[in-house]
Amino acid sequence: MLTVLRTAALALMALVLFAPAPAWAQWLRAESDHFIIYGAGSERSLRAYAEKVERFDFFLRTYYPITVDHEIPKLEIYLAEGRRDMLRAEPGIGGSVAGFYSPNSSRIHAVVDTRSEMGDHVMFHEYGHHFMFQMMATAYPSWFIEGFAEYYATADVRPDRIQFGRHSEGRMLMFVQQPVNSWAPMADVLKWRISDSGRYRAGDYYAQAWGLTHYLMSTPERIRMLGQYLAAVSRGEDSVAAMQAATGRTPEQLQDDMRRYLGGAIQYHTPQIEIPTPRVEVTRLSRTESELAWLDLRLDREPVKVEPIEAREGESDRVRARREEVMRENAEARAELIREALAAGERHRDERIGLLVQARAHRLEGRFQAGFELLEPVLTADESDPVTLRLAAELLLDQVASETDPAQALGHRREARTYLARALDADPLDFRIYRALNESRNGEAGYPSDNDISTLEVGATLAPQSFDMRMRLARAYMARGLYAEAVAMVQPVANNPHGGTWARRAKTLVASAQTAMGQTVDPVDEAPSDEGEDTEEAAEADD
Repeated sequence: MLTVLRTAALALMALVLFAPAPAWAQWLRAESDHFIIYGAGSERSLRAYAEKVERFDFFLRTYYPITVDHEIPKLEIYLAEGRRDMLRAEPGIGGSVAGFYSPNSSRIHAVVDTRSEMGDHVMFHEYGHHFMFQMMATAYPSWFIEGFAEYYATADVRPDRIQFGRHSEGRMLMFVQQPVNSWAPMADVLKWRISDSGRYRAGDYYAQAWGLTHYLMSTPERIRMLGQYLAAVSRGEDSVAAMQAATGRTPEQLQDDMRRYLGGAIQYHTPQIEIPTPRVEVTRLSRTESELAWLDLRLDREPVKVEPIEAREGESDRVRARREEVMRENAEARAELIREALAAGERHRDERIGLLVQARAHRLEGRFQAGFELLEPVLTADESDPVTLRLAAELLLDQVASETDPAQALGHRREARTYLARALDADPLDFRIYRALNESRNGEAGYPSDNDISTLEVGATLAPQSFDMRMRLARAYMARGLYAEAVAMVQPVANNPHGGTWARRAKTLVASAQTAMGQTVDPVDEAPSDEGEDTEEAAEADD
C-alpha cells in the first residue's frame, strides 16, 4: 500500500511540475528595513506584504528591544502563489505545508504560500524563531522556543492596529477534542522535544507549548515568574525544578492551572502604539532571473556535502531502513536538481545568473574545477559582485581537500582569500563570506588564531540563526580552552525542539565542554525519535 501511495504522489508531483508552463511571469523584489521579499505577484500585493511583515517586526522590537552595535542582515522571504510554486520551491513538500524557514543552508530564508489561510500564521511563527535567535545571549528551553513562536503567530497585523495573544484554533482543537488524561505530563513538556512517532505527537507538543506560554504571558505576575524561570534555566538549572521554584506550583498543579485558563476567556492585547508606515522599495528582476528564481533558491539550499547516515543508539532496523530510503530519495532529487540546473545554466550562460546556476550545479556534482573554470572569465580585476567572488573562492577551497600537492593546495587557499577579501568589501554583512574565510584557514598551522576567532564571532553575530556558524565558533572556542563560551554558543542548538543532527552534535560538544570544566554531565531527557530524516527546515503544516 505504501508503494502505491508513493507512486501516486510522485505521479501527481510530475503533473504539477511538468504541466505546460504558464506565461512568463515578472518577478519583483521588495526591500524594506528588515526584509527582502521576492514574488511574481503584483507590485501592490508585494508592497502590502512587505509593509505587513515590517509592522510585525516593529511590534516585536517594541516589546523585545534588541540592542546591537551592528546592522542586522535582512531576512529573505519568497512568496509562493499556491501548490505549484510550493513544489518549485521544494519538490515533494507536503500538500498541507503553508511555508517553511531554512536557517541552515547557504541562504537564510523563508518560503510562504500566500494562498494558504495559514500563510500569515506560518510566517509570523517562523519569524518568531528568527527574531528569538537575534537575542542570542539566552538558551531558551525547547518548549518555550515553540511556545513563543506560536503565541505571536496568531497576531492580527493591520496598518492601524496590531492584536496579539489571540486564539490558535488548531492548537485549541487538541485541548477540546482530547481527554485530559491523554495530554503529555507537564514535566515531559518542560523537558522533552518533538517526536512525530514517539509517545506524544508533535501536534500535542506544539499545543501544550502554546498553551503554557499563553498562560504564563497572561498577567504581569506570571510574566515575572516566566522571566525568573527562563533566567534559572539559562544558568543550567533543571527545567522542572526551576518552574516549580518560580511559580510555586508542581507540574501537575501547573497543568491544571493551564487547563482551567484555556477553558475560559483567554487574554489578548491591542497595544496602544503608533505604527509607522514602513519604507519599501520595489524593483524588477530580469526575465532570466525571474525564470530561474526557484531553481537558484533550491541550489543554495542543497548541501554541498551529503553527510553519511550516523548510527543512533537504540535505533531499530525498521527506522534505519526508513532513513536509508529517505537518503536514496534525496539522492534522486539531488541528481534531478543538478540536471535541471546544468540545462538551465547552459541556456542562459550569457547572463550572470546562468553562470552562477551552472557553477553551483557543478559544485553539487563534485566537479569543483569545472565550476571555477566556468566563472574564471568574469573574475577580472573590476569584478565586484560578492556572490560571484564568494562562489569562486568556495570552488577553490573545495579543491583543497583532494589536492595531493601541498603547494597547489596552499595556492588555492591564497587565491580564495583574495576573492573573499574583495567580496567582503562589497558586502560586509554576508555571513557566508566569513564562513568561507574560516574554511580557508581551518586545518592550517596555528588555527584557530585570535583572528580566526574574531572572524567566526563576526559571522555568528551576523547570522545567529545559523547552527553551522554557531558550531564552527564553538569548536574554535574548545580548541582554545574557552569551554564556557563554547557551551553558551551551542546551547540554543542543543535545545532545538526539532532535534536532528545539529542538536545531537551540539549536545555532544556541550558534554565534552562540561567534562573539560570538571562539571557533572547531565543525561539528556527527551522523547525518543523515530524520524526518517533530520529536518533542517521547520515546516509548519496547516493542521
